[in-house]
Amino acid sequence: MITLAVGVSGCATHNGLGLAQKACAKVDSALALYARSQSEGPGPQVGTDAAASVNQLRAALPIAAVAAGESPQWQALMTTLTEAGRVPEGYLVHALSAQCVAAEANGNAGP
Repeated sequence: MITLAVGVSGCATHNGLGLAQKACAKVDSALALYARSQSEGPGPQVGTDAAASVNQLRAALPIAAVAAGESPQWQALMTTLTEAGRVPEGYLVHALSAQCVAAEANGNAGP
């Protein structure tokens, strides 16, 4: 019986990791669009890239929310994504980048 509980717990964590990685794929896309919007000169493309970036972050949020439900380790990612509509995206770049490094490293924040 204990083995079953450990096995189920391991699956939930694994599902959370896969979902966090999917959310982070959208975050990576968003951050690339954001960086491009910041490096471009004035023009209509800047607004388009900035809007597309925010849309990618919004699309990542429900995926990150399910990942956080699967494994509490992804709650910070979910929480940071909830701020995307409330604070300037530039303030979120560092946190999102760091949180997604952990997901891309298979859930391990260490080297």
